[in-house]
Amino acid sequence: LKGILTRPRPTLSKLGPQHTLEQMSPAAIQQLLKNGGRYMPDIVPDLEKHLEDQLAQGTFDAEANLALLKLYLLHPELTKTAVLEGILLKGIMSYPDTHFSMCMFQIHEKYHADLKPVVKLSQQLEMAKFKTFWKEAEGVEALKRAKGWEDAVRDFISGVISNMYRTIRADQLTELLNISAKDLDARIKKQGWTRSKEDKTLVTVNTACFESASIEVKGPAKNLTMDGYKSLFFAASVDM
Repeated sequence: LKGILTRPRPTLSKLGPQHTLEQMSPAAIQQLLKNGGRYMPDIVPDLEKHLEDQLAQGTFDAEANLALLKLYLLHPELTKTAVLEGILLKGIMSYPDTHFSMCMFQIHEKYHADLKPVVKLSQQLEMAKFKTFWKEAEGVEALKRAKGWEDAVRDFISGVISNMYRTIRADQLTELLNISAKDLDARIKKQGWTRSKEDKTLVTVNTACFESASIEVKGPAKNLTMDGYKSLFFAASVDM
Protein backbone atom coordinates (compact mmCIF):
# COMPACT_ATOMS: atom_id res chain seq x y z
CA LEU A 1 0.00 0.00 0.00
CA LYS A 2 2.89 2.35 0.75
CA GLY A 3 4.16 1.96 -2.79
CA ILE A 4 0.74 2.72 -4.18
CA LEU A 5 0.29 5.80 -2.02
CA THR A 6 3.59 7.28 -3.17
CA ARG A 7 2.98 6.59 -6.85
CA PRO A 8 2.21 9.77 -8.79
CA ARG A 9 -1.33 9.91 -10.08
CA PRO A 10 -2.32 10.87 -13.65
CA THR A 11 -2.81 14.58 -13.29
CA LEU A 12 -5.42 16.57 -15.15
CA SER A 13 -2.77 18.06 -17.42
CA LYS A 14 -1.57 14.63 -18.47
CA LEU A 15 -5.11 13.62 -19.34
CA GLY A 16 -5.30 16.35 -21.94
CA PRO A 17 -6.47 19.98 -22.11
CA GLN A 18 -10.12 18.95 -22.53
CA HIS A 19 -10.19 17.45 -19.02
CA THR A 20 -10.53 20.05 -16.29
CA LEU A 21 -12.00 20.11 -12.82
CA GLU A 22 -15.03 21.81 -14.37
CA GLN A 23 -15.71 19.01 -16.81
CA MET A 24 -14.32 15.50 -16.71
CA SER A 25 -15.60 12.65 -18.85
CA PRO A 26 -16.22 9.17 -17.40
CA ALA A 27 -13.18 8.01 -19.36
CA ALA A 28 -11.02 10.63 -17.66
CA ILE A 29 -12.31 9.54 -14.26
CA GLN A 30 -11.48 5.93 -15.10
CA GLN A 31 -7.96 7.03 -15.98
CA LEU A 32 -7.58 8.66 -12.58
CA LEU A 33 -8.56 5.42 -10.86
CA LYS A 34 -6.07 3.26 -12.75
CA ASN A 35 -2.74 1.94 -11.49
CA GLY A 36 -3.35 2.71 -7.84
CA GLY A 37 -4.67 6.20 -8.52
CA ARG A 38 -7.82 5.36 -6.58
CA TYR A 39 -5.74 5.44 -3.37
CA MET A 40 -4.36 8.95 -3.94
CA PRO A 41 -6.11 11.59 -1.81
CA ASP A 42 -5.42 14.35 -4.34
CA ILE A 43 -8.06 12.93 -6.72
CA VAL A 44 -10.79 13.54 -4.13
CA PRO A 45 -11.76 16.97 -5.59
CA ASP A 46 -12.07 15.37 -9.03
CA LEU A 47 -14.33 12.61 -7.73
CA GLU A 48 -16.41 15.08 -5.73
CA LYS A 49 -16.93 17.21 -8.82
CA HIS A 50 -17.76 14.09 -10.81
CA LEU A 51 -20.46 13.28 -8.25
CA GLU A 52 -21.95 16.76 -8.59
CA ASP A 53 -22.02 16.24 -12.36
CA GLN A 54 -23.88 12.96 -11.86
CA LEU A 55 -26.45 14.67 -9.65
CA ALA A 56 -26.91 17.56 -12.07
CA GLN A 57 -27.01 15.49 -15.26
CA GLY A 58 -28.79 12.36 -14.08
CA THR A 59 -25.82 10.10 -14.85
CA PHE A 60 -24.40 7.39 -12.58
CA ASP A 61 -20.87 6.13 -11.91
CA ALA A 62 -21.00 3.53 -9.16
CA GLU A 63 -17.28 2.72 -9.28
CA ALA A 64 -16.21 6.33 -8.90
CA ASN A 65 -18.59 6.92 -6.00
CA LEU A 66 -17.39 3.83 -4.15
CA ALA A 67 -13.80 4.87 -4.77
CA LEU A 68 -14.55 8.26 -3.21
CA LEU A 69 -16.04 6.60 -0.13
CA LYS A 70 -12.95 4.43 0.20
CA LEU A 71 -10.74 7.51 0.09
CA TYR A 72 -12.87 9.10 2.81
CA LEU A 73 -12.26 6.01 4.96
CA LEU A 74 -8.52 6.21 4.33
CA HIS A 75 -8.44 9.98 4.86
CA PRO A 76 -11.33 10.82 7.23
CA GLU A 77 -10.25 14.46 7.50
CA LEU A 78 -11.39 14.92 3.87
CA THR A 79 -14.94 13.64 4.45
CA LYS A 80 -17.84 15.95 3.57
CA THR A 81 -21.33 15.10 4.75
CA ALA A 82 -22.94 16.75 1.71
CA VAL A 83 -20.92 14.47 -0.56
CA LEU A 84 -21.93 11.38 1.41
CA GLU A 85 -25.53 12.51 1.07
CA GLY A 86 -25.15 12.95 -2.68
CA ILE A 87 -23.68 9.47 -3.08
CA LEU A 88 -26.60 7.97 -1.17
CA LEU A 89 -29.06 9.87 -3.35
CA LYS A 90 -27.53 8.19 -6.40
CA GLY A 91 -27.83 4.91 -4.51
CA ILE A 92 -31.56 5.43 -4.04
CA MET A 93 -31.89 6.16 -7.74
CA SER A 94 -30.15 2.88 -8.59
CA TYR A 95 -32.71 0.57 -6.93
CA PRO A 96 -33.16 -2.41 -7.14
CA ASP A 97 -29.36 -2.55 -7.38
CA THR A 98 -27.64 -2.91 -3.98
CA HIS A 99 -25.41 0.14 -4.47
CA PHE A 100 -27.04 2.00 -1.57
CA SER A 101 -26.22 -0.80 0.88
CA MET A 102 -22.64 -1.06 -0.39
CA CYS A 103 -22.21 2.66 0.17
CA MET A 104 -23.61 2.53 3.70
CA PHE A 105 -21.05 -0.14 4.61
CA GLN A 106 -18.30 2.35 3.73
CA ILE A 107 -19.67 5.32 5.65
CA HIS A 108 -18.51 5.73 9.25
CA GLU A 109 -21.27 5.40 11.80
CA LYS A 110 -20.65 8.89 13.16
CA TYR A 111 -22.18 10.35 9.97
CA HIS A 112 -25.32 8.23 10.03
CA ALA A 113 -27.33 10.68 12.11
CA ASP A 114 -26.71 13.50 9.63
CA LEU A 115 -27.74 11.20 6.78
CA LYS A 116 -30.89 9.95 8.50
CA PRO A 117 -33.43 11.65 6.15
CA VAL A 118 -31.96 9.96 3.07
CA VAL A 119 -31.43 6.65 4.85
CA LYS A 120 -35.04 6.67 6.01
CA LEU A 121 -36.22 7.15 2.43
CA SER A 122 -34.24 4.10 1.35
CA GLN A 123 -35.82 2.07 4.13
CA GLN A 124 -39.29 3.07 2.96
CA LEU A 125 -38.50 1.85 -0.54
CA GLU A 126 -37.00 -1.40 0.69
CA MET A 127 -40.10 -2.10 2.77
CA ALA A 128 -42.40 -1.14 -0.13
CA LYS A 129 -43.93 1.71 1.86
CA PHE A 130 -44.28 3.72 -1.31
CA LYS A 131 -46.97 6.18 -0.30
CA THR A 132 -45.08 6.90 2.91
CA PHE A 133 -41.91 7.38 0.87
CA TRP A 134 -43.50 10.07 -1.31
CA LYS A 135 -44.95 11.85 1.70
CA GLU A 136 -41.62 11.96 3.53
CA ALA A 137 -39.71 12.85 0.36
CA GLU A 138 -41.56 16.18 0.30
CA GLY A 139 -39.55 17.28 3.33
CA VAL A 140 -36.11 16.12 2.14
CA GLU A 141 -34.45 19.14 0.57
CA ALA A 142 -31.44 17.11 -0.55
CA LEU A 143 -33.52 15.46 -3.28
CA LYS A 144 -33.52 18.74 -5.18
CA ARG A 145 -29.84 18.10 -5.95
CA ALA A 146 -30.58 14.91 -7.90
CA LYS A 147 -31.93 15.37 -11.40
CA GLY A 148 -34.44 12.71 -12.42
CA TRP A 149 -34.82 11.11 -9.00
CA GLU A 150 -38.61 10.95 -9.29
CA ASP A 151 -38.54 8.99 -12.56
CA ALA A 152 -35.81 6.69 -11.24
CA VAL A 153 -37.89 5.85 -8.16
CA ARG A 154 -41.03 5.42 -10.27
CA ASP A 155 -39.16 2.99 -12.52
CA PHE A 156 -38.27 0.93 -9.46
CA ILE A 157 -41.77 1.03 -8.00
CA SER A 158 -43.23 0.13 -11.39
CA GLY A 159 -41.00 -2.93 -11.52
CA VAL A 160 -42.19 -4.04 -8.09
CA ILE A 161 -45.82 -3.52 -9.08
CA SER A 162 -45.37 -5.56 -12.26
CA ASN A 163 -44.00 -8.43 -10.19
CA MET A 164 -46.78 -8.19 -7.62
CA TYR A 165 -49.97 -7.83 -9.63
CA ARG A 166 -51.68 -8.98 -12.76
CA THR A 167 -54.06 -6.02 -12.70
CA ILE A 168 -54.36 -2.99 -10.43
CA ARG A 169 -56.73 -0.06 -10.20
CA ALA A 170 -55.64 3.15 -11.88
CA ASP A 171 -56.26 5.19 -8.74
CA GLN A 172 -53.97 2.88 -6.76
CA LEU A 173 -51.26 3.32 -9.38
CA THR A 174 -51.43 7.09 -9.19
CA GLU A 175 -51.01 6.91 -5.42
CA LEU A 176 -48.16 4.40 -5.44
CA LEU A 177 -46.32 6.27 -8.21
CA ASN A 178 -47.26 9.74 -6.93
CA ILE A 179 -48.41 10.95 -10.35
CA SER A 180 -51.54 12.60 -11.65
CA ALA A 181 -54.23 10.73 -13.54
CA LYS A 182 -53.21 12.82 -16.56
CA ASP A 183 -49.62 11.52 -16.42
CA LEU A 184 -50.60 7.93 -15.75
CA ASP A 185 -51.14 7.07 -19.42
CA ALA A 186 -47.54 8.06 -20.22
CA ARG A 187 -46.31 5.75 -17.45
CA ILE A 188 -48.56 2.94 -18.69
CA LYS A 189 -47.07 3.32 -22.16
CA LYS A 190 -43.50 3.43 -20.82
CA GLN A 191 -43.98 0.21 -18.86
CA GLY A 192 -45.81 -1.59 -21.65
CA TRP A 193 -48.93 -1.91 -19.50
CA THR A 194 -52.46 -1.77 -20.90
CA ARG A 195 -55.85 -0.66 -19.68
CA SER A 196 -58.49 -3.37 -19.45
CA LYS A 197 -60.93 -3.33 -22.35
CA GLU A 198 -63.77 -4.29 -20.04
CA ASP A 199 -62.96 -1.80 -17.29
CA LYS A 200 -60.79 1.23 -18.08
CA THR A 201 -60.17 1.81 -14.38
CA LEU A 202 -58.12 -1.41 -14.30
CA VAL A 203 -54.58 -1.60 -15.64
CA THR A 204 -52.98 -4.87 -16.67
CA VAL A 205 -49.38 -4.71 -15.45
CA ASN A 206 -48.35 -8.33 -15.96
CA THR A 207 -49.67 -10.90 -18.42
CA ALA A 208 -47.51 -13.75 -17.11
CA CYS A 209 -49.09 -16.70 -15.37
CA PHE A 210 -47.77 -16.63 -11.83
CA GLU A 211 -49.09 -20.11 -11.11
CA SER A 212 -46.95 -21.68 -13.82
CA ALA A 213 -43.78 -19.75 -13.05
CA SER A 214 -40.90 -21.84 -11.75
CA ILE A 215 -38.18 -20.55 -9.46
CA GLU A 216 -34.65 -21.91 -9.70
CA VAL A 217 -32.46 -21.39 -6.65
CA LYS A 218 -28.96 -20.42 -7.75
CA GLY A 219 -27.43 -19.33 -4.48
CA PRO A 220 -26.70 -15.80 -3.26
CA ALA A 221 -27.41 -13.12 -5.84
CA LYS A 222 -25.43 -9.95 -6.38
CA ASN A 223 -28.56 -7.81 -6.16
CA LEU A 224 -31.83 -8.18 -4.33
CA THR A 225 -34.12 -9.69 -6.95
CA MET A 226 -37.70 -8.77 -7.66
CA ASP A 227 -38.69 -12.01 -5.93
CA GLY A 228 -36.96 -10.63 -2.87
CA TYR A 229 -38.86 -7.39 -3.14
CA LYS A 230 -42.03 -9.41 -3.64
CA SER A 231 -41.52 -11.00 -0.25
CA LEU A 232 -40.78 -7.65 1.34
CA PHE A 233 -43.79 -6.17 -0.40
CA PHE A 234 -46.19 -8.58 1.27
CA ALA A 235 -44.36 -8.67 4.60
CA ALA A 236 -44.55 -4.90 4.88
CA SER A 237 -48.29 -4.69 4.21
CA VAL A 238 -47.72 -2.20 1.43
CA ASP A 239 -49.55 1.14 1.54
CA MET A 240 -52.66 0.46 -0.50
